[in-house]
Amino acid sequence: MLPVHPTRRRAITIFAAAAAGAVAGHARPATADYEWRGTAMGADARILFNGIAAETAREVVDLVEAEIERLENALSLFRDASELRRLNREGRLEEPSGDLHRALALALGVADFTNGLFDPTVQALWEAHVDWFGNRNHTGLPPDDVIALARQTVDWRRIRLARDALRLGDGQRLTLNGLGQGYVTDRVVELLAAKGLTNILVDLGEQRALTPRRDGSPWLVARRDAAPIRLARGALATSEGSGCVLGADGAAHHLFDPRSGRSAAHWRTITVHHASAAVADALSTALSIASADEIRTLLPRLEDVTIWAVDMDGRRLRWSKAPYDGIAG
Repeated sequence: MLPVHPTRRRAITIFAAAAAGAVAGHARPATADYEWRGTAMGADARILFNGIAAETAREVVDLVEAEIERLENALSLFRDASELRRLNREGRLEEPSGDLHRALALALGVADFTNGLFDPTVQALWEAHVDWFGNRNHTGLPPDDVIALARQTVDWRRIRLARDALRLGDGQRLTLNGLGQGYVTDRVVELLAAKGLTNILVDLGEQRALTPRRDGSPWLVARRDAAPIRLARGALATSEGSGCVLGADGAAHHLFDPRSGRSAAHWRTITVHHASAAVADALSTALSIASADEIRTLLPRLEDVTIWAVDMDGRRLRWSKAPYDGIAG
């Protein structure tokens, strides 16, 4: 069983409140809608408030921005002073924050559940590819010896997670980009729910609905070359290689298979629905590495998950295990 506690990829976007109402066949509510826009974990972010007075929404937005700031100081690879960057530099971190500890525990849980398809130590593969393509004299993919050297540090089982300290194996560096946006999404949703708010969609790179819209209609989540998903509850996360390509001709992308060190090549996109955005985020990352047979092998162990996939030939597949009410697509 996966832990449920509550993380570049913009394959799906949100219809704005008025457009969503029109597409769903409902008139726009008479009360004011409010939309916040910003950034979170290096991605464009927004929150849609439906049927909530703008003044109320603006008051809570200050708390949301402070929460995002706090979480980025723990989880972000974009901030030199973040806890994660310090851990990568020093190989050990004493007294980690509860959020870094929980996010890393989830990462290791998904790594174990997927037999290493998800691996937070693939940062070395990212760095090897960036360094290789950063040299203008290099053409084509990094050679096998470059990949083999980077893969020496890729093994989630060498991470030591204790209550009061985190420790990496020799030379290891971590990335939590595979679930970080979802983790932050979950924490923001928890903050809004604690304020008694409903009828909100949080989109911080992954999407999570805090109840349907005020008139009961779902949020419509558009997908590239596919019908929109009608989302009333729970979270959606999508992984696609084209979201971050490497090399002048896009020879590689950021979704690395830890087993080969190369970019995964089974799917154009993988979208996952789950109650938790962090879990959906991590699963979409892991399943983007998996073959169809590997997904079918994992499916009996999954609960309350729906998966949409588009393969390299454009064929669409869907797997579902007792999906939550209020989702269709």
